[in-house]
Amino acid sequence: MPILNRRGFFSAGWLGALAALPGGSRLAAAAALKASEESRKVYTGIGLRVIINASGTYTHLGGSLMPPEVLQAMDDAARHYVPMRDLTRAVGERIAQLTGNEAALVTTGAAGAIFVGTCACIAGDDPDKMKRLPFTGGMKNEIVVQKLHNAGWTRQCEAAGGRLVEVEYKEQLERAINGRTAMIYFLVADKHFGRFRDQPDAPGGRISLEELAAVARPLHVPILVDAAAELPPLESLRHYTRAGADLVAFSGGKGLRGPQNAGLLLGRKDLVNMAALYQSPYSGIGRDLKVAKETMIGMLAAVERYLKVDHAGEWNYWKSQVDYIKSVVDRVPGVESGYVPREITNHVPRLWVKWDEKAFNFSREECFKALQEGDPSIVALRTPLGVTIVTWMMVPGEEKIVAQRLKEVLERARKTAHLRPRRSEAELALGFGMDNPIDEWDPETDGLIGHYRRPA
Repeated sequence: MPILNRRGFFSAGWLGALAALPGGSRLAAAAALKASEESRKVYTGIGLRVIINASGTYTHLGGSLMPPEVLQAMDDAARHYVPMRDLTRAVGERIAQLTGNEAALVTTGAAGAIFVGTCACIAGDDPDKMKRLPFTGGMKNEIVVQKLHNAGWTRQCEAAGGRLVEVEYKEQLERAINGRTAMIYFLVADKHFGRFRDQPDAPGGRISLEELAAVARPLHVPILVDAAAELPPLESLRHYTRAGADLVAFSGGKGLRGPQNAGLLLGRKDLVNMAALYQSPYSGIGRDLKVAKETMIGMLAAVERYLKVDHAGEWNYWKSQVDYIKSVVDRVPGVESGYVPREITNHVPRLWVKWDEKAFNFSREECFKALQEGDPSIVALRTPLGVTIVTWMMVPGEEKIVAQRLKEVLERARKTAHLRPRRSEAELALGFGMDNPIDEWDPETDGLIGHYRRPA
């Protein structure tokens, strides 16, 4: 049997390790869990409890776990000096080549990409205008956005000095574009937020990207697409620019599994090059947007890795984890579960779990908090479909812990229903607020009290 320590296991990759070890997933999962237990001391040593991430790539939970290729590249980058402007250009050129885009820029998250992209669209490379930002009086400063796309991330547009103009229909879009229009903002995941979240028939924006491009292109108005969480699928890296977008923003610390404080701005070479002028090492409005040399190299390594990954194999493995959890919780009488449609946000396997809350005298919110407050702490998702489990960001083997804990929580609730004050269906439904994708996080209401423990 090959000996795989923590570095060796993760260097082989989870799927590779699963295939390499005799006994398959059982031994591989045990190795992964052991490595996870050893490494958590970096947090427990300062009084924190680590969690099992059953939610996905949420910023407030730390994004994703960086694979060994990324960590090694960042470690190597930290051992040398290099001129930052040269590094920015070289990394951008390589990522652009890899992704099939004209140009690329490593930014401070997707939010940073939206900000510097907006700056480029408003002030370009005009020195006088650049110095005036975010005070944009007299400039082209209007940002056209569909009403259902104005979900919160447009604050980065406003921070650059943009003035939002909301529209809903194509006719309104055509009237809204004028001599003051600097840019159009388009949110890809518009169907997945607010009261329509996780509903396959969600209305979303009423104007498609293709329709938007047909209107904007003849008028030379650039379109910035916010595709922060749209990886997977792999095709997203080039799809939006080919569909008519001038700029596209991605998170680096989500599906790409690069550094969480990184992002990508892809698209038109002239606009991307101008956007680079609005972040460090340049002075000005974006001087505080400092991308470390380690982060830039880490993002390059993350993109290189992502293009080589067996995406179908990953999907099948995540699906097997979801299938296992479903097989366990379905044994609890009165509980039902089902799969979230693949076309719903993130495009990864997810499982919703429901039960007769009145018969169990146990709400979804109580289940959510029981998982979080247990040991180990498990953070699931709140969605309209119920308590939702995402295996995408789990260490192999954690799906067994999640399945057993969820089963125990629901079985205990069913057996002890008579011990709790009876509540109506309306009362049981109270408090199950859907998770806010803008990552507002309140430990006083999300069951995280006690997660911080001062070291002895």
